[in-house]
Amino acid sequence: MKPFVFHMPVRVVFGAGRLVELRAAIPSGLQRVLVVTDPGLAKHGRALQAVGLALEGRTWEVFDEVEENPTFAAAERGALKARACGAQAVIGLGGGSPLDAAKGVALLAANEGGLAEYLGGRRHEHPPLPIVCIPTTSGTGSEVTPYAVFTDVEARAKGALSHPSLFPFLSVIDPELTYSMPEAVVVSTGLDALAHAVEAFLSTDAYPLNDRVALEAVDTVLANLSAARRKEPRAMDAMAYAAMLGGVAITHASTILPHIMGYPLTVFHRVPHGLASAVLLPEFLRYLGGHCTVPDKVAHLTRTFAPHGGLEAFLEGVGASCRLRTYGVTERDIPLFVPRAIVKGDVRITPAPVTEDVIAAIYRAAL
Repeated sequence: MKPFVFHMPVRVVFGAGRLVELRAAIPSGLQRVLVVTDPGLAKHGRALQAVGLALEGRTWEVFDEVEENPTFAAAERGALKARACGAQAVIGLGGGSPLDAAKGVALLAANEGGLAEYLGGRRHEHPPLPIVCIPTTSGTGSEVTPYAVFTDVEARAKGALSHPSLFPFLSVIDPELTYSMPEAVVVSTGLDALAHAVEAFLSTDAYPLNDRVALEAVDTVLANLSAARRKEPRAMDAMAYAAMLGGVAITHASTILPHIMGYPLTVFHRVPHGLASAVLLPEFLRYLGGHCTVPDKVAHLTRTFAPHGGLEAFLEGVGASCRLRTYGVTERDIPLFVPRAIVKGDVRITPAPVTEDVIAAIYRAAL
């Protein structure tokens, strides 16, 4: 059997209504806390009020300048605030953007230098501040990963931090916090969970234990995303579970080509991240059908999607067009997108030959 390491140091508290357990779950020695979130949650979010109640007795402040796709500047401003208030821990509250931003804030608050240096390979001298993640969407899985993705505004590209010290020590996944998601967010984040699971299953870093996690996530999304769009609580609870499973899966096998091909769609056309990844999956799987090193896995996924009319029919059924032209992408974009995808490490663990011509052909087929 293929050797593997399965490392998941995050304590997960999962279940509707379990946010109230946050107070007891944070060690008593962590008395000064910075909550990292976005402006919408800070202004209107019941979740922030609930977190505040759970932090009663501690000193806590809010950094609410996280954008939809967190930037280097946002993480650096948050770190300055963390230092100014003497934060001993950082709580990320919101979707994947605040959770990722919280990891960047925790790293930079404890270390000198800018985010670009660490994305460029600089090693941090001190461990990040302890991180707690509380998701309010169901898709990114950042609550259980050692990853954080940031947007380089000047280069119009995305880059990822990855280090075991960026694992949250605690994640409270209370699906009730997701019930107020708009339908479009339910779909996009749910498709992010699906893309994570499919890609981790196909990755050349995959192994049987992690495959079981990934396939459980795929099955859960297929069974529940349509009902979650209708705000059925049991389905939304299940999607929170699927998102967590997807995060576990990519922690151990990573994402592959469709995710990095989706980044330019987000950067240049503002396609939500989860949607950008998922809509490329059908054409990617068609390419794998004739070129991949894991034909049995591709066949398994084909059988899994068949009761839903196939993957493309499932995506269209939840309102996700698989035609890139729907999002404003044209043939002229392809030469701009390809160089931004080919340089990413996910190419190496994609189970088929990947060249610039291959990437261009997949984009073109999806137009």
